[in-house]
Amino acid sequence: MPTWRRPWPTHGWRRLLDQPLTDLHARLALNAVTHLELVHALAPRMVARGHGGIVLVSALGALQGLPNMAHESAAKAYVLNLGEALHHELAPDKINVSVLLPGNVDTPIIDTFGLDRSALPIRPQPADKAVAEFMTAFLKGRTLHIPGRGMRMMTRLLPRAQAVRMNGRMLGQAARNLATRNPAGTRT
Repeated sequence: MPTWRRPWPTHGWRRLLDQPLTDLHARLALNAVTHLELVHALAPRMVARGHGGIVLVSALGALQGLPNMAHESAAKAYVLNLGEALHHELAPDKINVSVLLPGNVDTPIIDTFGLDRSALPIRPQPADKAVAEFMTAFLKGRTLHIPGRGMRMMTRLLPRAQAVRMNGRMLGQAARNLATRNPAGTRT
């Protein structure tokens, strides 16, 4: 199975209007359009075969707008909605479509984003455990999966407006951490 590695932005997190439109278009193509193109290219083969499975990787930020990551959270919401719709649309063709919403998974992105691991509201889940959990959900035919029981509970119980504020504070602190780590504004 082919894999694609996503290049993470190195600009730090900032307001949408402070980012060049060409960068926003490129990231929209990467975060949303590629999912559409891959599904459109591969799903017909699965339909012809009579079965298949599609995993779309979105992000927990797809569930609400993220201040200073508005564009990314909107693109990830597209992936979430595409996957949810296709889960039902392709089910009669015996194609299982499931969306992974990783949030607090222990990967290098936590450090790349400038997040302070000790300040996260829930300890990051090991990546291998998150993948195993997702695969169990996928094989059961679930539409989407958020790794980690604590994250699933917090996502369900935390009011949306409070989640936006909390994420905005965390990302604001992450931006300050990155600025301190890289005071000259050089890219890492």
